[in-house]
Amino acid sequence: MGLFSVFTLSSIFTQYWNDLAEPLAIVAGALALGLLVERVGIVYAIKFFKQRERTERDAWRLGQRLAHSFNGIVTVWFGLAAFRSVLSEFPIKPAALPLIEHTASAILIVTIAVLCARLLIAFIRTYSTQHERAVQSITLVQNIVRTVIYIIAMLAILHAYGIAITPLLAALGVGGLAVALALQDTLSNFFAGIYIIISRHTDPGDYVKLDSGQEGIIRDIAWRVTTLVTPAGTLIIVPNSKFSTSIITNFDRPDRSVTVTIDLPLEQTMPAPALEHAAMEAANEAAAAMKGLAESAPTLQYTALSATGATLQLSIKINDFSRGSEIRHEILTRLYARLHPPPETPKE
Repeated sequence: MGLFSVFTLSSIFTQYWNDLAEPLAIVAGALALGLLVERVGIVYAIKFFKQRERTERDAWRLGQRLAHSFNGIVTVWFGLAAFRSVLSEFPIKPAALPLIEHTASAILIVTIAVLCARLLIAFIRTYSTQHERAVQSITLVQNIVRTVIYIIAMLAILHAYGIAITPLLAALGVGGLAVALALQDTLSNFFAGIYIIISRHTDPGDYVKLDSGQEGIIRDIAWRVTTLVTPAGTLIIVPNSKFSTSIITNFDRPDRSVTVTIDLPLEQTMPAPALEHAAMEAANEAAAAMKGLAESAPTLQYTALSATGATLQLSIKINDFSRGSEIRHEILTRLYARLHPPPETPKE
């Protein structure tokens, strides 16, 4: 009896394996072919866009990101196409076929949704900002894009399974109202973030200073907070609602140029022409040493007068505000050397 049972099970297994071998081989071959097409296509696309990197940098970046968006997608599509073509050859009960077909359709919808999200985010990351030092991404926009696409995909999957969508949408509407009342602060930051992005007064990569004194480069605008990176490399995390209502100085708008001013005290014991001459010489030498930084010649003007002397203000316009401290240091160093020359060594 035992031998008969083993023989029977072996026969059943052999029969099912013979029925499954051919369709499984076709699906496996399709997956391998899809992986090959995917890898070759991505590599070729990257090489093609890399040739245009020097002349069209945005096109190179966008092309690279679009090519990487197809990672894993083409392989799944090849596998699904092969599976649907040989589905009738699998030893499956007819009653189970609709469920399997719906599941295959759901997988296809998911891959299309993932691909659409990747493609849109590739465009956003490429063209959201022109700053080289920015993260090249706005997390809030990316999350909104993903959420909208995945919700649409979920509704399409439910429809594919024959589930009514209208009652679900009504329930989500009532539930959404309750959630909105409970998350007022969170939603306030969320919509403030959307306003910050749409207004375009500030972008990731801009160097800004808030009325509270914090300053730095905008690294990212997320769904709840805006992140700044200070010149020292530390992070400042500001809620979007506070950031949108702050008085902000944007050093990158309309351009990065700024006028550096240095106040020089003039005592009554010092001749004014001597200080003026030394200040102009120091400023011109500093501008020449830092080639291409100064946009105009330095200027002098008196800004205050007191019983002990006056205040002479030196001004020079530079094309990069971030180097203001450098040129200030150069000017003051050279001016100090002129006003306080080293004592002469007596001759023996």
